[in-house]
Amino acid sequence: MSTSFGNNSAGVQLAANHGPVFFSSGQQKTPQEIDNGLYRIESFELLIIVAAEVITSLGFPQMRDRRDNIEPRHINTCQWILKLEKYQSWKSQSRGLLWVKGKPGAGKSTLMAFLHDKLEQDGGQGIRLDFFFTARGTELQHSPLGMFRSLLSQIFNRDTTLRPKLCEIDEQRSEQFGGDKWEWPRVVLEKLLTHAILESASRQHVTIFVDALDEAGSESAQQLAAYFHRLIDRAGKASLHVCISCRHYPIVRSNRAIEVHMEDRNHDDIAAYIRDTLTDTDVGVSFSEDSEMDQSLVKQLIQQANGSFQWAHIIIPPTERKILEGESFDEIDRWLQEAPYDLEETYTYILRNVIEARNREQSLLLFQWVCLAEGPLTLTETRYALAVGIAQNMPYINSEP
Repeated sequence: MSTSFGNNSAGVQLAANHGPVFFSSGQQKTPQEIDNGLYRIESFELLIIVAAEVITSLGFPQMRDRRDNIEPRHINTCQWILKLEKYQSWKSQSRGLLWVKGKPGAGKSTLMAFLHDKLEQDGGQGIRLDFFFTARGTELQHSPLGMFRSLLSQIFNRDTTLRPKLCEIDEQRSEQFGGDKWEWPRVVLEKLLTHAILESASRQHVTIFVDALDEAGSESAQQLAAYFHRLIDRAGKASLHVCISCRHYPIVRSNRAIEVHMEDRNHDDIAAYIRDTLTDTDVGVSFSEDSEMDQSLVKQLIQQANGSFQWAHIIIPPTERKILEGESFDEIDRWLQEAPYDLEETYTYILRNVIEARNREQSLLLFQWVCLAEGPLTLTETRYALAVGIAQNMPYINSEP
């Protein structure tokens, strides 16, 4: 791409693949006009304003919610992937696709956030884009449309040389459909994203992280997997890396991608989390790393976690409580043997056996609000919702004066 600037009345030309773009300094009756493939804007300042408005129209308020709410990784965890030969091979290629697969709760999202942040901290050249799907969010948070809009918003925000093309398409569709009443169709967004990524990757390194692809739904996940394969194939000599995480289903196997399975690699991280949690809290007073029984308990917890960080995260608090209450090793051992290994069954077990009877009514109220709300609730909204529900159940509130 070549760029030239000047002060003549014909305008300032920015030559791009999509055709000449002029930022005109002359007087014109209309802010923008498309004439014979020449896109004219009265001033560079106006281009910035128009581009900012279009970028804002692509974004949506919740597009970073899932990414921003991922639990911080436990200290010294996730480091293993940096030394992994498969990861280093993916990074060393000019273009490539890395699949991070794992069972629910294996720590995929935490690892994806770590990799993204690691590249940011290392200060590498190029740009990084990310989208974290969440099935519990709004429609845009778990749909291909939301992913396309978010990635486009990011790439146009970070690579300003792409903005004239964006403004051109916006102008064309505004003239075709009238004003700003039209919406971005998925097909248009997909084509626009492909063009933007390949154009940007031809000049600099582009890395894309897409987390929890399976939460887009089986059909959409398979379509998006095919899309990213096509994108890598079309990259040619461009510098493009894509990293995607998902469960083992619905993307069973990808012969053209490098695969990393979390369950094969996260054992030491889970072991460190369990040991540190039991020794760094109040339980540490009663827990000793030198005790054979205590170490046997840690070993049992690691074994039952079976590659699931979430299982360990759920089962550690009641284990701590039992230790603090003075239960013997044999009692805790019997209790753990009754605890299910499967994550879904573990949630059921907690509902039936762990939540105290006096808290079950309030717990049910919380679940109802979370499940039936139109969108994710903030902490303040949840607090008010629970307060209203509790007040309605109070006899002196509902009784007649």
